[in-house]
Amino acid sequence: MKKRTAEALFVLFLLVVLFQAGHFVEPLAHRKYKLEVLYLPSGRFLKQASLGYRDLAADLVWFKTIQYYGGYRIGENDLALFQHLVNVTTELDPHFTFAYLFGALIIAEDLGYFDEGMAVLKKGMYHNPGDWWLPFEMGFLNYVYSRNYKEAVRYFRLASRIPGSDEIAKRFAAFAAARGGYLEKSIAMWEDLARTSGNSYIRELARHYVDKLSKEMREKGATGK
Repeated sequence: MKKRTAEALFVLFLLVVLFQAGHFVEPLAHRKYKLEVLYLPSGRFLKQASLGYRDLAADLVWFKTIQYYGGYRIGENDLALFQHLVNVTTELDPHFTFAYLFGALIIAEDLGYFDEGMAVLKKGMYHNPGDWWLPFEMGFLNYVYSRNYKEAVRYFRLASRIPGSDEIAKRFAAFAAARGGYLEKSIAMWEDLARTSGNSYIRELARHYVDKLSKEMREKGATGK
């Protein structure tokens, strides 16, 4: 009993330290000091120190991460420490999928670090292979930010094959294939949706795109382009 009480008190102390340390995030980032390890330990250290309360510690760090991002949106600080906070959160709780999704989006969009955003999502996929949203967002970021339509198609199709995935993954794969100029592949995807979708509107939409893209292919063939 005494041992459990001591452990609980230690964890409480650790969480209080983390919470108080978070108050220093904004001014440090604003002055652009690279002091991550001084105000917040690594996720590996916190995993050992949290004594089985990793999820609670992850929630607290994530709460500070959202506060930190909110400070950026209203101009109080930059995002110099954002990636570190995401890494700590996901080290503490590797199954916190929203942290990967939101973190990767901000890293790719606001920070402009596309490859680093992809790395966050790949880490999430490694720890959560059954979550289709992670490869879906990899497809989305490739589609929107890098304009790499081939990779976008690959990740959208990967997402669509995961049990429980939404049909939107198939639609985005078909859109991305057409955008990348892979018309035959896109037509095949739309034809599949026209046959298999349980939504009558989607079946009609799929037939529309089959006709539209088939016409585009015929016109390109006629002009030799």
